[in-house]
Amino acid sequence: MMKATARIWGKIGGLAMERAWEKKTIGWKLQGKKVARRVQKEVSAYRRFLAERGLNSNVEFDQLPVTDKQSYALSYPYEELLGGDREKFLAIFRSSGSSGNPFFWPVLKPSSRLMPWSTRLFLEQSFAIHKRKTMVIVGLGLGSWLPGEHFSWGMKNVAMQVSYPFWVFTPGTNFQEIIEMVQRMDNLVEQIIILITPAAIPHLRLKAVELGQTLPLAKLRYVLLGEPFPESIRSYWQTEAGIPPEIAFMLSMYGSNDTGGLGVESLGSVAVRQLLEQNPALAEELGITPPIPLFFHAIAFDAFLEIVDGSLCITRWQGIPLVRYMVYDKVAFYSWQKLKQAILTSKHLPPGDNPWVDVVAKSANWLPNIIAVTGRSDSCLILNGITITEYMLDEAVRCAELQPILTGIYRARIIYEETRQHLALDLELNPDVIIDATTSDLVYHHLVKSLGRVEPVFLATWKNEYSHWDNDPDKRVFKIRLLPWPSLSQSTETSIKQRGIVRE
Repeated sequence: MMKATARIWGKIGGLAMERAWEKKTIGWKLQGKKVARRVQKEVSAYRRFLAERGLNSNVEFDQLPVTDKQSYALSYPYEELLGGDREKFLAIFRSSGSSGNPFFWPVLKPSSRLMPWSTRLFLEQSFAIHKRKTMVIVGLGLGSWLPGEHFSWGMKNVAMQVSYPFWVFTPGTNFQEIIEMVQRMDNLVEQIIILITPAAIPHLRLKAVELGQTLPLAKLRYVLLGEPFPESIRSYWQTEAGIPPEIAFMLSMYGSNDTGGLGVESLGSVAVRQLLEQNPALAEELGITPPIPLFFHAIAFDAFLEIVDGSLCITRWQGIPLVRYMVYDKVAFYSWQKLKQAILTSKHLPPGDNPWVDVVAKSANWLPNIIAVTGRSDSCLILNGITITEYMLDEAVRCAELQPILTGIYRARIIYEETRQHLALDLELNPDVIIDATTSDLVYHHLVKSLGRVEPVFLATWKNEYSHWDNDPDKRVFKIRLLPWPSLSQSTETSIKQRGIVRE
């Protein structure tokens, strides 16, 4: 039995909790050490990086200092960052710049050769493209952004390899062309898979309404990249499309321009997230606190992954080799097989038939281990001493109660009025929603409750302090400005990623 072998200790006498499904690393540490030795030998920038910190090549791997974009990639001449196999570059891609520091990352040919094969395997296992006539639409930013351009190239290579019907259309973020193509292909294919960012989906739907077009929702499937998203988004669109839980509807991928692809969702990992959203007691038993993360199966088999100060740290040989490189995404690692067993043997599973339990039970044990991603660990606001992360705001603004009212696109910042702090929020309304005091009040109270669900400290402070000011909209803790669609959504047609927290 799982409960007999999990070695679960509560926080008794100050002891931390240890659980059998939790992991400290993913990948082979020996691989990380080999990469570190090779980087010290071939990459002059890294040798300088160590020398400036009084270190030499005899340092143990665990004692090597962490690197990041600011301290390493942006601090040395570009040519000094490159490995010794620069002649094997396939292409160079630009990062989105959402962190404030865009950069150019080369991709090696050897690491790209398997990309069409792995893409095909993912699509066949997840969406059965070998059994259903399929069109894939790459609705991501093209040009120099890696996900859009790389998937455009990869999908076309898949189409070249297969004998079954598989068509590719790459309009980028031209939503009108996406809608036109969906209309034209409706009667010719059985499913249409759209690669897109989560924030762009509502805008695509509303753009279709504006154009007087009806999308075949039951035929649409999604692969999401670029941003985390709350599970309520997937539930909302899947319910609207009438797609049952046992069918893959919306799966996301995890990675960055800095590191390349790192993880993919499966139907089983989606089911885990759904169950934890539905059952707080189950999440608490597993040691997972809200907001519930996205669960990705690790696919970077040539990388060594660690957790440093709660954030992802990666060592990997690539165009610009990385040694203990911080990505600043808040993560946890889990053994897929042990996590699955812990869920299926838990006393907190919902009684009776539950389709998500069935999906977890039928998921293969051999699936790779899990990278659980909560969101950016370096993107947050401090409101009167309370840390509010961007991912918490995503959960609050895109909660189920607000989806009929808001598009989910927002901008947040801290402002001061006299001596008091406020969280200023620009929120975009769905087209048919009226901007008035009643709507503003409704949105405000839903936001208080939804943010309080993921950050109980905020809710307690609101009850004890902020709520006393609620009768005066000018003194409320949230300064809400409601905007008509597409005031904010239109940026999804020109911006690669959408970030809610405004950097001053």
